[in-house]
Amino acid sequence: MKAIVGIAALGVLLLGGCAVTVGDGWFFKPQPLPSKARAGGGLKMDREERLAASGAAVNLANGYMPTLGARLPASVTHQVVDIGSQHIALTRIKAANAMDGEPLIVACMGQSGTRFTSGEYYAEKLLPWGEVLLVDYPGYGDSSGKPTIDEMMLFQQNFPAYVDGLAKGRPLVMWGHSLGGPVCAALAGASRQADAVVLETTGRTFEDIMGVGKPWFTPPFVKLELDNKLKTYDIAGSLAHFNGPVMVINAGKDQRLPGLAEPLARALKDEGLHVAYIDVPQADHMNAAMNSQFAKEAWPFFQALADTRH
Repeated sequence: MKAIVGIAALGVLLLGGCAVTVGDGWFFKPQPLPSKARAGGGLKMDREERLAASGAAVNLANGYMPTLGARLPASVTHQVVDIGSQHIALTRIKAANAMDGEPLIVACMGQSGTRFTSGEYYAEKLLPWGEVLLVDYPGYGDSSGKPTIDEMMLFQQNFPAYVDGLAKGRPLVMWGHSLGGPVCAALAGASRQADAVVLETTGRTFEDIMGVGKPWFTPPFVKLELDNKLKTYDIAGSLAHFNGPVMVINAGKDQRLPGLAEPLARALKDEGLHVAYIDVPQADHMNAAMNSQFAKEAWPFFQALADTRH
């Protein structure tokens, strides 16, 4: 009799399918800090010495197209700040030839990115356009807490006011890459000072991200259901009342989150936002903002924020 019941239950499962709830552990996966990150007891960033090395620094007042080399050497400073009940680790990277009033760019990294492991890479993308602020999410890197949705919600509630204060008198840009896209949009929506948002190789919602990122071996009869708290991430919803320009970057060879950037741009346009869509056909998920085509097309976007290059 038990065998018959078991077979019947299996039949119901196969015919009707089953739902599996996907929680925050699917999305928030910080890389563990290696032992060398703790050397000397202070905060640091892997390979940060490369940013302090001499580059091909030029006078940006002459309108030179920005590149990383044109912005080196750069100063790198670290600190842990108390934001609400959380201790959040930050790194600020400022070019030696930085000009007054240039943008402060907050980097919202992908699902595993930390200041130590990924900071130099994000600096390479963002430093050409302004001063960079790298942030360890709660439970990531040197920040306190655990990488959970509850901690992220608390962070998103308190962090915007802090960064608004840092950016007084100059443009504030929220730059979200991959999983960081919905996170940065949420921060921008809560900020009183954010002037622009950059959304690089990302999707509108966590549900969209989950849809293209589920394992290939997921049985077709298994339906993945997003935890209700994670459903609050919706870039179009977060930015529905945002008045600044938004840049959406698509990578033609993105295999991590393919096909999500273009519908995201359409959804934002439908909300009435000012959207600049940049397609980089030869780029992959990680390097869309690291080539000359992107620099050429992104130039007017950043020039419109603050004319600091002339």
